[in-house]
Amino acid sequence: METKTLTSYLKLLACEGIGVLNARKLLEQFKKASDIFDEDVFERTIENQTTKSRLKNLFRSIDLNLIESEIEFIHKNNIKWIGILDENYPKLLKECADAPIVLFYKGDLNLLNHHNISIVGTRKMSVYGKEMIEKLIAELKIFNPTIVSGMAYGVDVYTYKETRKNKLGAVAVMGTSFAKYYPKVHSKFYQDLEENGLILTEYTAFNKLAPELFLRRNRIIAGLSRATVVIESAETGGSLSTAIFAGDYGREVYALPGKITDEFSKGCLKLIQQNKAQLLYDFNQIADDLSWNRIKNTSQKVSEPILDLKSFSETEQKIVKCLQNKTLHIDEIAIETDLDMSILNANLMMLELNGVIVSLQGKMFKLR
Repeated sequence: METKTLTSYLKLLACEGIGVLNARKLLEQFKKASDIFDEDVFERTIENQTTKSRLKNLFRSIDLNLIESEIEFIHKNNIKWIGILDENYPKLLKECADAPIVLFYKGDLNLLNHHNISIVGTRKMSVYGKEMIEKLIAELKIFNPTIVSGMAYGVDVYTYKETRKNKLGAVAVMGTSFAKYYPKVHSKFYQDLEENGLILTEYTAFNKLAPELFLRRNRIIAGLSRATVVIESAETGGSLSTAIFAGDYGREVYALPGKITDEFSKGCLKLIQQNKAQLLYDFNQIADDLSWNRIKNTSQKVSEPILDLKSFSETEQKIVKCLQNKTLHIDEIAIETDLDMSILNANLMMLELNGVIVSLQGKMFKLR
């Protein structure tokens, strides 16, 4: 029965001329995905003869070989899926009229049952953007939110790193299918999320990679969350579409202000000027607007952690020691530690994920 239902969802996705909105209408009308392709049920349910004839013609054009290949790919790669008629389909996303009819995922779908916020922004993030992501996630940590992003360069991937460092739920919404992680250089982060977070997409392997898929993907990022925060964006940045989607869904939208002369602050300032986003100047504002219960004792101060070198590997100790009281370029670290660059990069990534070091612009590093 599960395979039959999956096959029906895939047929709808592969059927040119249906689209998300019409597919959802059909599902709501039939109540079961498999009934749409049951000849007897179809004849009884669709009364209008013109509509019936048109749908039959569209269904006949479906390439069944694509469907069979996709099912094989899903099973072979242990990909999970959930249809919009399933009661466990993400509730916030289901509220959106253009929500995907089926989601393919790896990881823990229950992460979407927490306080969800999306953090998006430019691929060319500044030091200011990094600092604000760090402060935002650190401030919201006490509410144990799930942080949603798109795993692109810049703001997205740094949001993922800070989310994992703070041991919060991390969700990546892909603009591709599981047949191709994009960008490829982030494959190690996707693999981490398979075990320690959630990756999801609406796309199948028969969807051809195209820029518009990433823009369509942004509606899912917005739809999964009660609030979307735009960290930095150019005046025509792609992350602005996520903010627009969020506003259309009636969700909270925040934009981080910056200098009017900074290229990647202009998009945020434009959203604020057009009343499409609230000016984000106090991170507590988000929790207050979303009525999250505050559980921290503000009178308590958290002491700074003391680095215990015994807890690090020999290689990590070399890196930490050479970074004490100074900021170094990766090439300088390689020279001082006498480490192969591939080994150095791997250890720097783990130290950064664990909150021990901070990466700066120009491949500079320092202890946190």
